[in-house]
Amino acid sequence: MGSDDFHKKTKERTTKRKRVEKKSVLIALEDTKSSKYYFEELLKDKGLKGSVVFAQHIGTNPKKVLEALEKHKDNNKKERFEKEWIVIDKDSYSKDEINSVFQSADSKGICVAFSNESYELWVLLHFEQLTKWTSRKELNSKLKKIFEDRFSIEYTKSSRDIYRYIRSFQKEAIKNAKSLVEMHKHNGKLKEHCDCNPLTTIFELVEYLNTQNFKSFLR
Repeated sequence: MGSDDFHKKTKERTTKRKRVEKKSVLIALEDTKSSKYYFEELLKDKGLKGSVVFAQHIGTNPKKVLEALEKHKDNNKKERFEKEWIVIDKDSYSKDEINSVFQSADSKGICVAFSNESYELWVLLHFEQLTKWTSRKELNSKLKKIFEDRFSIEYTKSSRDIYRYIRSFQKEAIKNAKSLVEMHKHNGKLKEHCDCNPLTTIFELVEYLNTQNFKSFLR
């Protein structure tokens, strides 16, 4: 075989390998606005845009979020992901519904970022710590006041640029969220996520994304 033929075949193998080299993350979200906008902006900020795939939203119910992730995998069998995450809220769903999703996700190696009462807790923890039960209405009320006082804007779930306002407080949010985990662990309630309010483990997904560079590797 001549030198030119050898280099040609080597190039063909390299090109073929690059087509299957992929390292990414699959995420299914419980909403189409607040958390979606947050993670989209975080990915841009970290230079990870294009490295995370969002499953098509089919419903806010935790079971629907898990179903959306599994549906994406079924429809894209050639895709491979380093991690798979669902982001869900307690909201008004029952303990049985939430526990069922946790058990199913755990059996399939799917990570769960869970907030009790809602995603807005994660946003609020950028500015203050909570230790007592807080409703969704109270969370939103607190956020509206904070954003009006600090930034002279109205906080709404449909705001696309919330990440820009809170990004510099991320370390504080992670610290506050971890503190809540430790509080519930100390009280012996952590295994029952539905009994832990306030609680959010979104920090686990954020920390994971913060430490990734998603360099290609051969599957």
